[in-house]
Amino acid sequence: MERRRVGHVDVIALIDNVQTYPAGAVYPEAGGALARFAGYLDRDGGLTLNFAAFVVRDGATTVLVDTGWGPELNGRLLAELAEAGVSLDDIDIVTFTHLHGDHTGWNLDRATGKPLFPRARYLVPTGDWDHYDAATPPTDSFTRDMLPLQATGRLELIDGEHSLSPGLTTLPTPGHTPGHTSLMISSSGEHGCILGDVVISMIDAEVPSLKTAFDSDHSMARATREATIARLASEGSLVGASHLPAPGFGRFSIGSGTSRWLAD
Repeated sequence: MERRRVGHVDVIALIDNVQTYPAGAVYPEAGGALARFAGYLDRDGGLTLNFAAFVVRDGATTVLVDTGWGPELNGRLLAELAEAGVSLDDIDIVTFTHLHGDHTGWNLDRATGKPLFPRARYLVPTGDWDHYDAATPPTDSFTRDMLPLQATGRLELIDGEHSLSPGLTTLPTPGHTPGHTSLMISSSGEHGCILGDVVISMIDAEVPSLKTAFDSDHSMARATREATIARLASEGSLVGASHLPAPGFGRFSIGSGTSRWLAD
């Protein structure tokens, strides 16, 4: 758990889990090009990914962005919230960058089936809801984590740029999933972004054209990745990224036509 500020907005990074994957499986078409990134990999060629969620507080509005893997993978989100001094009742809005299972796992109390954040509205990008609701068969995480929310009346679908508070606005960043959505922060002349999975690691931060195994539409994901990195670098935005090294805070820099991630 670590904190940063963007103007008057508080941003808290919460680490639900950390896991390692073969880099060749994450970037299946990279081949020998991965050798240049050996410094980012372990001795076995594994790429360690952080699985983060973020609390963003703008005045009286407290937003939780994504809910991690959940208890099935020994997720630490609830302990991280407690360490941050944030109670489940404090959350006004839960919003999702997208509906992959590592971002939806703590939606519900497994014992009661009730929303884990009892006062919150759960905001879901329409593009992702429509995509996963139509999937045959449905994904296990969508069935477990999302469909029950619909029955509670606490789930709301959002489109486009959607204001959550004076300093917080959702921004469609599609490609990783059809409805992938980031959260933009603007306060007192400063900028920030809760990025989601637009960038998975320092590897595609440097080579945004690389195809990743997790993107649903590579061409769209690449265009979004390149445009988003350029925007965030030009604005000097503080970025909270789901899978970049814990705690996930950093900034993008572009020099001599090459982008890179600088941990904050």
